[in-house]
This record gives sequence, C-alpha cells and structure tokens, in this order.
Amino acid sequence: MNDTPPQLPVDELRGAAEDAASHADIDALHAELSSEKPSPERIAEHVEGFRDRPKIFAVVANWFDDPRTQTFLADLAGTGL
Repeated sequence: MNDTPPQLPVDELRGAAEDAASHADIDALHAELSSEKPSPERIAEHVEGFRDRPKIFAVVANWFDDPRTQTFLADLAGTGL
C-alpha cells in the first residue's frame, strides 16, 4: 500500500494563486492530504473546486492525474482509511 501522500506542489500552487480565497483553498487541500485519515472524496472535491481558476487548476490537475497520486487515492479508497 502507498500510505504516503504524494508531494503536493504547494509553492507552485501559491505562485499561481491570485487571491486570498485561493490560498485558503490550497491550504485546505494540503491539510486534507496531511490529515490522519485523508478522504479521497474530499481530495477530489478540493481539486474540482479549482476548475474555475485555470492557472491553479493546471498545476493541481497535473498533480492529481499523476499515477502516484492516483495509486495513493486508490489505496485510501481500498482500505477505507
């Protein structure tokens, strides 16, 4: 099982963020990933929430679509952590 969250490109996301709300949303995604029991559903919701912010979504979508990220999320969903 891949129980280590993939490295979220926080610095790159912050560089693409244009307002305080975006920074807060980045922090929320990072907090979910760092939580004791990250939820694959909540992570996907956070990622989807960036869709209307193209600069951030481009970065987060690349991270989210990475096979390592998808393996991590599948492992979480499969174990019910």
